[in-house]
Amino acid sequence: MKLIKGFRSFVLYFCFLVLLSTTVTSSLFAGETVEILGGPEDVNLRLVALLNKLDPDFYADEKTQGFVYRYKNRWKNPYDFNIYVGKVGKTSPDSIIRIESPRRGQERMWKEIMEQELLQKPPHESAVPLSEKYHVVSQGLNLITPMASVGYNSWNSPLFSGRDTFVSMSIYLLCDLILAGGAYMYAQENLPKKNIWDNMANVKGAGNVWDSPNAVGVFAALAVSRAVRAFDAWEDTSAHNKTAQFGWSFKF
Repeated sequence: MKLIKGFRSFVLYFCFLVLLSTTVTSSLFAGETVEILGGPEDVNLRLVALLNKLDPDFYADEKTQGFVYRYKNRWKNPYDFNIYVGKVGKTSPDSIIRIESPRRGQERMWKEIMEQELLQKPPHESAVPLSEKYHVVSQGLNLITPMASVGYNSWNSPLFSGRDTFVSMSIYLLCDLILAGGAYMYAQENLPKKNIWDNMANVKGAGNVWDSPNAVGVFAALAVSRAVRAFDAWEDTSAHNKTAQFGWSFKF
């Protein structure tokens, strides 16, 4: 019973830390913006050409939230974004592009790409080009632990910020703790117990959890987070390699 209470307290404390980190950083960082000379119509044409260059699986959303244009990724697109085009002001000849993504890293990445492509701005002096990542490595590490796969995909990749990496790793760790930990405790609590006659007959006990028929539930629980990460790993690797092929440089 003490073990269960201790495990529950640890999980709740860990959830609080992840939630606090996500909430605080989300309030501090709410998208990136790029100002470009030209009207929204002209800027929109250049933006659409850039989006098609990276991946054509996106669509225009009519709910522009006050902007002139809005684009969102489709589910087959490995990127995850909301990109808006609008006017800087009623009397200004300039346009503004706003990038929003669940990941802070992707917001920064899109900003750097647009600065290099649309503004012809040279990359930061400390920026470096990207190296290819491999699906087999990411998926192989995922079988060991999803956190290792996240670490591989986030290393020297503009898709992740430090906060993105921490949150992703924490979520997968939390899933394993809750699902596999819960399945383990269930199997432990339901081990066959010896009665008085078994003790008198010196019958061998049920053994440890791994000898229990419920032990398969632990492996099934571990498979859940790995199945989810398998899809995320494909997206992360595909998006990174699509970005790397154009030779852009990024600051890490």
